[in-house]
Amino acid sequence: MTTHTLRVTECHGTPRQIGQQWGEACRESLRASVENLFLALSASPLSASREDAVRTALKLEANVRAFAPEALELIRGQAEGARLPYEEAFALQCMLELAIHYAQLGSMCTSLALTGEATADGQAILGQTIDWNPQARMDLLRIRHADGREQLSLCLDGSPYYHLNSDGVGNCANLTLVAPRPCPSLVPLSVYVPKAMRQPSLSAALEVLVTAARGFGYYHLADAHGRVVGIESTYDDHVLLQPERGVIVHANHYQSECFREQDVTHQFVPCTFKRKERIAELVDAGHGKHTPESVMRMLADHGTPEGCICLHDTSPSAGAMPRETKATVVMAPARRTLWVASGPACREPFTEFRL
Repeated sequence: MTTHTLRVTECHGTPRQIGQQWGEACRESLRASVENLFLALSASPLSASREDAVRTALKLEANVRAFAPEALELIRGQAEGARLPYEEAFALQCMLELAIHYAQLGSMCTSLALTGEATADGQAILGQTIDWNPQARMDLLRIRHADGREQLSLCLDGSPYYHLNSDGVGNCANLTLVAPRPCPSLVPLSVYVPKAMRQPSLSAALEVLVTAARGFGYYHLADAHGRVVGIESTYDDHVLLQPERGVIVHANHYQSECFREQDVTHQFVPCTFKRKERIAELVDAGHGKHTPESVMRMLADHGTPEGCICLHDTSPSAGAMPRETKATVVMAPARRTLWVASGPACREPFTEFRL
């Protein structure tokens, strides 16, 4: 067994101070993530140069300033702490937007949200694999905001996508894909998701996502009251997914009928359909008995080559980037508890973190 230790970086204060503390503590990781990003984009079909990628990312700066000016302060602090140019630190927070713009994508994530009759105690459980470039870095932040709210934020290559806050609101995230098109209101996912997950309730978090989610990014949300909901979005619309028998499962394709004709997932992530089928089978087999531990076991499943939940030691499809499970995450919002395996759950142990 290969064991990777995920350490927690404690951050507090103003957004600029939080960014500085993050940058200083994770300097090596953030600098490596910046290099990973530009290397991947240079190998994209459009062969993006470092300068071109930065210029493309900075086109979103005005939208960030209008939507969440505090996010720019955090990025400036992060750049200072990590000793990075601000422009490159900003580009890192646009990782997914750049990957989609330059068509540099591969296998992504599988997630689930369980509650009510699906779980042993009726409380909500979230879980997912995080599948990305094998060279990607994972960092975990414990942030104490000025209003006293605390937040565990798991960052993929420097971008905070997965959160659990002290009010008992948590999220999973999956990439969903429609054909890219200009979107004047586009805000980076790594800006609007943290803002949503700083909210005191599931409904308030959902309100931010409904406003800001554009074109890609599927989310499970769950709270300490056992409520779960999913949200799919395109560039100009969104649909909420409600649990059936206490269950929502998701991979990288759209499940809403109204979005299926726009879905281009199969062009980049053909395994998504089998992964969704496989996780649904596993959830159904344990219906009514699920606990965080059973979710951990399901996320370690290898299924079939076409429906593998735990991804590693596999060759990428022709023209696709190599991918593996970089982390496996389980959350119990009512317990304010997050478990993370720093890699494939079949060979990495879970570590517990509490708020």
